[in-house]
Amino acid sequence: MDTPPCERSLETWPDVLQHAAAATTHFHTVRVLRETATTQDAAQHLALPIGSLLTAGRQSAGRGRLGSAWADTASDGIAATFVVHPEQPERLAMAAAVAVALAARASLPLEAAARLGLKWPNDLLAAWPGASPRKVAGVLVEIRDTRALIGIGINVRQQHFAPPLATRAASLHMLGGTLDRLATLTHLMHHLDEALSHPPHLLESIYRELDRTAGLRLTFITPQGIVQGVVMHCDPSRGLKIICESGGKWLPAATTRVQPDTPLDRSTTTLQH
Repeated sequence: MDTPPCERSLETWPDVLQHAAAATTHFHTVRVLRETATTQDAAQHLALPIGSLLTAGRQSAGRGRLGSAWADTASDGIAATFVVHPEQPERLAMAAAVAVALAARASLPLEAAARLGLKWPNDLLAAWPGASPRKVAGVLVEIRDTRALIGIGINVRQQHFAPPLATRAASLHMLGGTLDRLATLTHLMHHLDEALSHPPHLLESIYRELDRTAGLRLTFITPQGIVQGVVMHCDPSRGLKIICESGGKWLPAATTRVQPDTPLDRSTTTLQH
């Protein structure tokens, strides 16, 4: 495997990102930290205004949805929080997921970009030959008082992952990406700015083109217990419609997650909507 792209000094990040923010509609303030536990908590602690981007050279204790953890990014991943107006969380998660997918695709060769897709509700996965898809990025949306915090983590420069992540995670570099973290983050800001401005019908259309969840037989963890079924339809704002033994049901995004290590197999059963 080729060596990962050379990193520009962290001291150059504020000026580059501030210049990029000046060309957007939704962002105007940039803060760059050398290290933080989580960019979500740092953005909240610093009381950053709406329109801010906070990123760090290293995030040591990131978190995902419903209490899951995000591995230490060291100096190989992107950890960023965008502070925006508190719209419907599902719409913000959809916009962020679309932005992550498009930014990641923009950094890859065409064939590798085609391997990327979204797993409801917030994961960017890469198809992996002879194995289950691997996670490349994730999104966490939190509403804090009068602001919404969109946390995004992307694996960029990692050359490999230690067990148990070795068979679950991948980086853009492992897929053939040649951009450094700063360039990838600049792409992300641009695509998130566009996604936040899209009308609902356009955003949902783009999301569905990127979705890789429909047709999968999965196991879900819900407040009511474990649910198994085949995903029939993904509605980014409502959740998943699945078919299980008891019939059709909707699983809301806010309280549902896919059970870890669930095989992502396509169902061969013919089902009626």
